Amino acid sequence: MTKKIYFNGNIITVDKKESVVEAMLVENGQIKAVGTKEEVLGLADDKTTNVDLEGKTILPGFIDPHGHIVAMSQVLLIASLGQVSSKEELLASLKHYKETTDIPEGQWIIGFGYDNSKFPDKEHPTKFDLDEVSTDIPVMISHASGHIAVMNSLALDMYGYGGTDYEVPEGGVVRTVEGSREANGILEENAIMDPEKKKICPAPTFQQVLDAIVKAQNLYASLGVTTTQDASVDEGNHYNEMLMACVQGGKNIIDIVGLATQFSTFNMMKNEGTPKREYVGHYKLAGAKTWLDGSPQGKTAWLSQPYHVVPEGEAADYSGYGTQTDEVVREYFVKCINNNLQVHVHTNGDLACEQFLRCYKEAMDITGHGAELRPVMVHCQALRIDQLDRVKEVGAIPTFFNDHVRFWGDYHYESVFGPERAQNISPIGSALEKGILFTLHQDPPVKIPNQILGIHNAVNRKTESGRVLGEHQRISVMEAIKAVTINGAYQYFEEDTKGSIEVGKLADFVIVDKNPLAIPSEELETIKVLETVKEGNTIFKA
Repeated sequence: MTKKIYFNGNIITVDKKESVVEAMLVENGQIKAVGTKEEVLGLADDKTTNVDLEGKTILPGFIDPHGHIVAMSQVLLIASLGQVSSKEELLASLKHYKETTDIPEGQWIIGFGYDNSKFPDKEHPTKFDLDEVSTDIPVMISHASGHIAVMNSLALDMYGYGGTDYEVPEGGVVRTVEGSREANGILEENAIMDPEKKKICPAPTFQQVLDAIVKAQNLYASLGVTTTQDASVDEGNHYNEMLMACVQGGKNIIDIVGLATQFSTFNMMKNEGTPKREYVGHYKLAGAKTWLDGSPQGKTAWLSQPYHVVPEGEAADYSGYGTQTDEVVREYFVKCINNNLQVHVHTNGDLACEQFLRCYKEAMDITGHGAELRPVMVHCQALRIDQLDRVKEVGAIPTFFNDHVRFWGDYHYESVFGPERAQNISPIGSALEKGILFTLHQDPPVKIPNQILGIHNAVNRKTESGRVLGEHQRISVMEAIKAVTINGAYQYFEEDTKGSIEVGKLADFVIVDKNPLAIPSEELETIKVLETVKEGNTIFKA
């Protein structure tokens, strides 16, 4: 392979010295040298290609520490509702999708990404609204959080929630028409996510999803992401088969880490030593995933204090709910530790965080170890500052969905947590003070995996209206860069091969148009990805 020297730029190494160097030599997919322009150019020979950066900046490739790339792929196949700002716009968008899309017999109208907090009345649509879209085709739309869905009457019937005599899976909620047991179309948590319920809505064809996974990887590459995740691999959704098909077809251009949600899937990972496991064709199944509560913007996260504005029809002390008992969670953690599996746990509310900390510590006491497996706490919106010492005690890595400050911060301030509690959502500054290593994510497909925006939001902590939420929780640009590079590599047990620009590591890096260390913090989100390189090969170029 041709050697390449990148020079005449700002190469932010993210090494322990936090160095910024002038040049880098790449050969055979690895970084072979970093240093001054003179030092590195002195290593050139007649097979070397010199790349003049002309003042541009190189960063390590961005690492997505939590997401769902197959679901992101599927979102590319359905109606996108992320931009609608009213119920009327939502219905118009769905009707337009119906009129302009060839929907095969037996398929559903599926939409994703609506956010009722952006609507004037803050109200979710109901089955009565979706019946206006169609009464002869099942319609289901998912909230931006992924924890609430709305169905029309036909879809509700197919899910078993028609009439008034129905059963709801444990950990799920079927909202009803006031004063009755008739489902109003709004479903929460296990009412839609129970494994048996998930089988009801027909999925896209296998080939459609494979093509969309390739499209999604191109999207990720355009945003500088070189390693990502699918946190929803189980036997029912066939995600592992889909990702393995991409491996066999040589379709993967970035690394994908799979997390299994069922113990039957874990059998594929047993007796494989540490969680470091090797990639095959840029894919590896490397950990376990479960969830303990819902979402704050959907008001299903499990809190120790009531919501600032409780949902209509709920008691004044409504504070969300958990999805599993301590006994079930503790047993799950014991099995994971005994099988040497890193576990990733959805914990949004502070009581979900509390349940994780309590049950994982009990599992460690039972097994005699577990901290070395680097358990991951996912989202951590309401993780309390007084809980951080225990996060450190069990060796947990919080991966914060800090972009909540940007996208839902005003709603959290005004309705979810209230002005005081909202200041400490995603307490990244406090975690840093405690010496806790953490990562940042956007939970795609909830939001696209834009780690440049993630850096911007971690440094600025501003809502869409310009309100600062938790000035004391702001972090430096370099610490934000670490959270989406070297810390992500550590979370995946890959800190020896990724996450920084150092000799011997993979040549995973991104070239951007501005130096994030040298521009005003308010301009960080304007940085553009010009080129993304994975193991020495360009996988995106603007």
